[in-house]
Amino acid sequence: MSIGDNKKDTNPQSASYEVEITGLNLPQVAFASKQFRKPRNLPPTKPPLFTHKQYEMTATSAPIISATSAYLKHPDWNEYSNGRFYFQKPFGKGRYIEFYILNQQSHHPEYICNQAEHEILARYGVMAARLHAVFATYAAMQTEPWKEPFVLKGSELIKTLQVYKTKKLTKSQKLKAITDLALVVGTLGAVIHWYEGELNLCVKERSLLWVVSVQEYGQLNLQGEVESPCEVVIRVQPGLWTYNFLNLKGERERRSLYQYGLIPKQIFNIDPHRQKLAASLCLYIIQNSRAHKSGVYTIENLLSKVLPAEEIERAIADRRYGWKLKESVDNALLVLRDTPGFKIEFDDKTYPQWLRPVWNLPDDLAEIPTKERNQRLLGSKWLPDHYIVNHWFPALVIFKLPATIQEHLDELATHKAETGQRITRRKARKSDKLLNANQGDSDSEFLQNKTDQSVALTGAIVQQTRKAIRMSQTELAHAMGKSQSWVRDIENKLKDQVIKPKYALKLKTILSIS
Repeated sequence: MSIGDNKKDTNPQSASYEVEITGLNLPQVAFASKQFRKPRNLPPTKPPLFTHKQYEMTATSAPIISATSAYLKHPDWNEYSNGRFYFQKPFGKGRYIEFYILNQQSHHPEYICNQAEHEILARYGVMAARLHAVFATYAAMQTEPWKEPFVLKGSELIKTLQVYKTKKLTKSQKLKAITDLALVVGTLGAVIHWYEGELNLCVKERSLLWVVSVQEYGQLNLQGEVESPCEVVIRVQPGLWTYNFLNLKGERERRSLYQYGLIPKQIFNIDPHRQKLAASLCLYIIQNSRAHKSGVYTIENLLSKVLPAEEIERAIADRRYGWKLKESVDNALLVLRDTPGFKIEFDDKTYPQWLRPVWNLPDDLAEIPTKERNQRLLGSKWLPDHYIVNHWFPALVIFKLPATIQEHLDELATHKAETGQRITRRKARKSDKLLNANQGDSDSEFLQNKTDQSVALTGAIVQQTRKAIRMSQTELAHAMGKSQSWVRDIENKLKDQVIKPKYALKLKTILSIS
């Protein structure tokens, strides 16, 4: 049958009916299912923490530790306007920091802007504190952190924090979660108040702690959003507060602070969801270890740093709740004891056996019923009235960090002290040259007259000599190992009085008074 005949036969059921389809002679193309590929040309990122060692240097200045408390104690934030909250933390005489949630910035996604501040604090609390600690660790690696951002991979950050381990979450969902957490940490703003002693001026600095931006890599959905990212890159610019509180060069020149400690890898082994109190305590103790070298805390002092005030007050007022809180703390301390490197001791005098956790007792006491144990240790089946506030809160517990951490901290402190002494000697040599070159200067003449005479040292001599060599009160205070107010009192209140020999000898050495 010809093609012409076939066209005439339009019945599809006909045996002679054929359809001519063109293009069948073209090679067939295989279609593969859509798969995500690893993104190429990612910006350079910082390596993960703890890659080659078990601990890293971290920033531990007042803004860092205070921000940790702000995250952990979210019910203690005070409302200053409708739905707007602040948290205030003093950190010395006349100095304090106020924190605010600034979630209405133009770069923030809508779901961050739409969350109420108290919801952000309650939802992210301890998790935000841990990521904040990671940012503080990377910032401590920067020479000038106020100028130098650092860039991190979201997938590596998840491993460092050891979070989102559940198999119920896909990789994309975990990356979305770390993105949300990073953006939330980027909403914390601080107003820092302190005084310049010599000028008696109040300095008020406003700064975001961390300026965070996120790049998501993945396929776009119909709304133009990356719905299932295969990687995220988090860029963090430390705030300008680091110029005054994390400035190594400035610290060596006695015009800024550079406060640091060491953070061990094991801190992130504690599950922040199942062991929230233990994770909070561990983070606070580590960050505070530089300033609190003894590691000795009362229970009340320790809890006041990581728990809301209302919980502590309730434990005092409600005996049953106090007992539950003590059980929670005992369990948290057990988690810390089982964390490699941590060692916990209880003071024999203030922390008697009847008050201690069961896990710290000898087997013959730990294995008997509670009332029988109380009877044996106290002479009564029942605990004393008001034992929470009268006995437990004042009890002393001692935390000892791994020896390697303490040794490294001591090495850093020694190096820091030696550097400071070198700078002081260098300034003294410069001042000698300045005095020799300006013999006609009235201040120099005064200094020469005073040094030629073997007279007793007074506050007036200290002041004029200090000014002659252009040394500030703060620099002299650092060299003496005293506060700036101590130097001020010497120069003003003791202006015409003879300074004690134990101080006079060191002052003469620093000021080059023979």
